[in-house]
Amino acid sequence: MLSPCPSPELVKKEYEKGLKLIISLDPSCNEFRSTASELGVAIIDFVLQSLSTRPVEEINELAFIGRAILRAEGRVLVQGSQESDDRSCFLANALAVAWGLDSTFTCPLSPVQELALSWYARLLQLLDTEKIHKLFELGKLYDFGSGLEHASTVAHISLDIATALTEGNGFTKRELATLYAAAFLHDIGRYFSERGHEEVSAHIVGSHASKLEEDFDIPLLLFCIRHHRRHTEPRKDPEMEKLGEKSLRLAAILRLADAFTNVYDKEEYWGARGSGEGVMIVARFVNKQRFESKAKLLEEIGIKVELSSPS
Repeated sequence: MLSPCPSPELVKKEYEKGLKLIISLDPSCNEFRSTASELGVAIIDFVLQSLSTRPVEEINELAFIGRAILRAEGRVLVQGSQESDDRSCFLANALAVAWGLDSTFTCPLSPVQELALSWYARLLQLLDTEKIHKLFELGKLYDFGSGLEHASTVAHISLDIATALTEGNGFTKRELATLYAAAFLHDIGRYFSERGHEEVSAHIVGSHASKLEEDFDIPLLLFCIRHHRRHTEPRKDPEMEKLGEKSLRLAAILRLADAFTNVYDKEEYWGARGSGEGVMIVARFVNKQRFESKAKLLEEIGIKVELSSPS
């Protein structure tokens, strides 16, 4: 359920109906906290600025925690600052998608909130909350290399590009899930060293292969990680002959997506769409020189890449 800053009386009333968790988006709301504590109702502070979001993998962590409460027929309250708070509406909709609920909450959302909702809904078609949580826990050990915002940005833009190209390339659900995992973990080696971090990342992920192989194609995952940087030569990698041409396309997609730093905050991004024999990326403020150099591999294998500003 949604609520603006709840009164102690409301918390007591909802507790009698099974309230177990309050997700607070507004730390300035404090009235209810002592009452919730006395009743044993857990509080998770998930601070959001108005019309903003946080990486969808963090939202999935809330869904992962709350799912057990719902299975036990408990209740979860999402608390914002006012009745029509876009933040609470956005988060409640994301949780409803994760929990398979029919409930939808209507309110004006910002473009980045709408983007995050679409990303999360698509991701849940590839992986469930537990599998996303497993990847999150692995990445968190190494601070996601360059931070969660970058890891999530690259992972979802990779899926955007692959989805835009799927009609001509026929990527399977498992291949798309593997691309997501590779992109999400591509930088974790940077926790130790910038130099050669692609090999360090692949080594770390490879050491966890037994926990990941049920859900992902490990050789493909490692290949994509190893070749996300511009100086590597995937076509000279002996693994490519074993993995096939699709592996080159997927590695090239991840390389291009890595041109973006953090679309949750610094870069305005509107998506990718198929364009003739290639793909068009609609974005503003991206580093064009980096984008063009990261796009070269895709273009060399016959996939035209265009960058367009939103009209």
